[in-house]
Amino acid sequence: MIKLCDTFKEIQTIGNDTIDLILTDTPYGINHNDGFIKASKSTKAIKNNILNDMPYDILWDVLLDEFYRILKPGKMCYLFGRTDMFMRIGNNILNSKLKFNHDFIWRKGDMVHGNLGIFGTIHELLIGLSKGNPETARKVIIDGISKKRTKAEYCGKVSRKEYYGHPTQKPVGLLSYIILSRTSENDVVFDPFCGVGSTLVACNVLNRQSIGYELDKEFYDLSIKRLSDKEHLKQYEKLKNGELRNIPINGLTFNY
Repeated sequence: MIKLCDTFKEIQTIGNDTIDLILTDTPYGINHNDGFIKASKSTKAIKNNILNDMPYDILWDVLLDEFYRILKPGKMCYLFGRTDMFMRIGNNILNSKLKFNHDFIWRKGDMVHGNLGIFGTIHELLIGLSKGNPETARKVIIDGISKKRTKAEYCGKVSRKEYYGHPTQKPVGLLSYIILSRTSENDVVFDPFCGVGSTLVACNVLNRQSIGYELDKEFYDLSIKRLSDKEHLKQYEKLKNGELRNIPINGLTFNY
């Protein structure tokens, strides 16, 4: 299920202790407006700005309180972000009822545009928060082998084949890796800033229920189109049985 709505209003309609996993890429509060998008011939982004992306557009104390309220005990919330974002909202997290458990690294491989004169960033961060002590993670199948322990790391970028027009789109394989570890079939996954619906696509493939909110109508419309795009969804067939593959590329391990 996906709704075109304001998360801060609509989240109040979700019942207490009803969500099994929150997995979301919130606006980072960096006034995202990539000038390189207009100049690039390879990009397919439909727009280069993100709503609610000024530093204080997100009411973090309110949002984290709501996340705690709707999560079931022992369940987790994963937030994408940059280091400067987490520095800015650090006190909000520490003062919330949610418990910090660990960070997670997404190694994208490519340097982001604009890093002239300094080291180029090739990764993004996630943090894992829980309601109380987190329950034990599920085993994840990689290369056909059930793993008792898995790394808090994913290597691999959004391929051209799966890209659907959002400037900060995340790989379905990355989202699936987290969903497989933290949920069971028919569990409910919530993404309150769902963009072009990558989390919802992963849930669709992995037989999880999903709730997605999106404020931007253009991205909302793309999500609806994407979730019914049979040709697009075919590329995720191998994820249906929880299958992830490790492919070493240039010394790194890329998961697809």
